[in-house]
Amino acid sequence: MLTVAGIGCRKGAASDAIIAAIRAAERTFGLTVDSLATAPLKAEEAGLAEAAKALSLPLEIVTQERLEAVAAETMTFSRASLDHAGTPSVSEASALAAAGVGARLVGQRLVVGDVTVAIATTSNAPRGSDCAIEYGEEE
Repeated sequence: MLTVAGIGCRKGAASDAIIAAIRAAERTFGLTVDSLATAPLKAEEAGLAEAAKALSLPLEIVTQERLEAVAAETMTFSRASLDHAGTPSVSEASALAAAGVGARLVGQRLVVGDVTVAIATTSNAPRGSDCAIEYGEEE
């Protein structure tokens, strides 16, 4: 089983915030991620590189072509993401694209502060809820 966490974040997000969001997603979906992925527009984010290093996980910068190829498979829609990254969800599309053919999202992205995390897997992992979860806000 390959499990990929796709990451989206605001510019300048700290590695601690990214790690906390990844851990929250792992707890929520009962999975441990094998690698991280993000979109080209996040390639220069120091916090992402620092988080990957701290977690000893590879970080893949998914090509724009691959993001666009899986855009229709995302579960959530963000106008800002579509305008800036060309995909309705940076985290969901990144996870799907990096996980490869046959991958599926285990649930909608989680929003934890300035970071979004989506998990895709290539196996029959349990499917999470169909609603986005935003930590730190009242439901």
